Amino acid sequence: MRWILRGVGTLVVLVVVALAALLLFPTDRIARVAESQFEQATGRALSISGGVSPTLWPRLGVTLEDVTIANADWAGAEPMVEAGKLDVGVGVSALFGGDVVVEAFEVEAPVIRLSRRADGVANWDFLTELGGGGDDGPSRINSISLPKGTISGGSVLFEDAAAGVSHVLTALDATLRLDDLAGAAQVDVSALLSEQSFSLSAEVNGLQPLLEGGVQGLTASLVVGDNQLSFDGVAGIDPPQGKGGLEASLRDPASLFALAGQAAPRIPEGLGQRIEAEGNLTLTPDMNVFFRNATLALDQNRLAGDVDMDLSGAVPQVTARLAGDVLDFSALSTDTSAQDGAANVESGGWSTARIDVSGLSAVDGAFSFKANAVDLGSIQLGATDMVGRLDRARMVFTLNKVTAFEGDVTGQFVINNRGGLSVGGDLAASGVAMSHVLSDFVGFERLRGDAGLSLKFLGSGGNMDAIMRSLSGTGRMSVGAGELDGLDIAGMIRNLDAAYVGEGSKTVFDAITAGFEIAGGVLRNDDLAFDAQLVTATGAGVLDLGGQSVEYRLIPVALANEDSSGITVPVKITGPWSDISFRPDLKWLADRKLDKEKEALKAKARAREEELKAQAEAKLARELGVETGDGRSVEEAVKDKIEDQAKDALRRLFD
Repeated sequence: MRWILRGVGTLVVLVVVALAALLLFPTDRIARVAESQFEQATGRALSISGGVSPTLWPRLGVTLEDVTIANADWAGAEPMVEAGKLDVGVGVSALFGGDVVVEAFEVEAPVIRLSRRADGVANWDFLTELGGGGDDGPSRINSISLPKGTISGGSVLFEDAAAGVSHVLTALDATLRLDDLAGAAQVDVSALLSEQSFSLSAEVNGLQPLLEGGVQGLTASLVVGDNQLSFDGVAGIDPPQGKGGLEASLRDPASLFALAGQAAPRIPEGLGQRIEAEGNLTLTPDMNVFFRNATLALDQNRLAGDVDMDLSGAVPQVTARLAGDVLDFSALSTDTSAQDGAANVESGGWSTARIDVSGLSAVDGAFSFKANAVDLGSIQLGATDMVGRLDRARMVFTLNKVTAFEGDVTGQFVINNRGGLSVGGDLAASGVAMSHVLSDFVGFERLRGDAGLSLKFLGSGGNMDAIMRSLSGTGRMSVGAGELDGLDIAGMIRNLDAAYVGEGSKTVFDAITAGFEIAGGVLRNDDLAFDAQLVTATGAGVLDLGGQSVEYRLIPVALANEDSSGITVPVKITGPWSDISFRPDLKWLADRKLDKEKEALKAKARAREEELKAQAEAKLARELGVETGDGRSVEEAVKDKIEDQAKDALRRLFD
């Protein structure tokens, strides 16, 4: 807001001019003298094209009409300041040659044009020279005090070619109280910026040193909508810098974004719909911000730590070190504010509500985060220690150690919004409770046991449904001793009865291992190995992650020392996740038995065919008088006999 203060400082100059006008009676000469003295002091032309008249009521003073101050040569033809009317009230002592004591001034509808060139030169730089006395001794301007000055209905146009920004301030109402230019000053401002109203109150130890680029004691409070920020410390405005205590209560983020001319992103509950912050703030001249020993309340969540920001580039660089106790981010998975996705969730599918991660493009940086517990809605985390890096809308979380599902998870998780949203990861877990994992991800709670898991995955899409239907990856699972509730495999095998399914039924096992591949949102497994005290089993099938359904066959075999019959009764596991069913697959068993009988008949037929063939060859050999021993066929024996006879005939021919 330093350019606002520049505007107020400019109006102080008009007060000085008004005082000179009052003291240089008669009034027909006042305007000309004031114009001349102002131009000699500042190098800028002052024009009073309207009347200049003393006033005695309601206060002693002077009124100037249609006042303008010329702009810098490089800043354009329009004046730096235009004021339709300027009323100045002074103390009675001014009439008798005493110190000039300004009791009040009022400016109606001023237009102030502030600009800075690319090389940093500003059109208001002449203001900093007004307080110096030079060789002629201390300037009388320094002795001016202002118990109260007001501006109503003003506007400020600010252009900064160095920073490449411009702002327009309208509906400006301000009150200024000034001991003297080098002393304490208090200003209260209300205005519209980007059509958003705000109010600013500030008290500075020395106005002129502040305008000259010095660092002065400053207390300030900014109110924007239902947001309030207060600062108590020291600060400078050219270049911007400061150090002190900051308190912020941000309950209306939309107003803050509107003040910056931006649309507010949708922020889930728990991530800062309401923010309370307190800490030590340092702003350096090179636009680095250090917020240390900070406490942050993001809605119901409380965090403590340090936040550093580098604001010198096009994209802010943020480094944060934060820690909390028990944090609630459940809205990340339960937010159904997008109505187009709510119906899909209610029908049992994944949400089709658009996932808004546009905030990933707002900043770059890195963070470290620790908490004793984190509620993510569908997933409950215990002690959490992670670091992250955000670079051009791609966030990489490195999990040093995260307690989840009663086990430990390590690895990386990535959210990438470069050219469309995608998520991926390379995770490893140990000691996780499978009942919790399957319950949270597929709604299945019947498998109990601790597991080791490894998973690599990648998915893309604008909503959860699209991501789940696009998933690809690989993984492996190894479960130790546990039980499968709702299914008594041994009882089902012994009795060929589906009654061994349901409440009270269970199968105790020693181990389960399985690998899997994911493509197009469908998980496929063909190497499940199930080892139990009474049975062993293999399994294969698919888990449709996108469609939330399962089609799987478990093939158990009773151990010989427990059941000499060795009966195998496959179990078919099918249905949507909301209603998974287990039943003996007797058709598969019948088909397998039929296949075995077919193979037996084929083998018997092949044996009979070989037997008949051997008998026929033996009979033919006898009739032809050949021997078929040593594995020779009849054809080979006949061929050998003919060759022998031909050789004998040739020998007799030459004897």
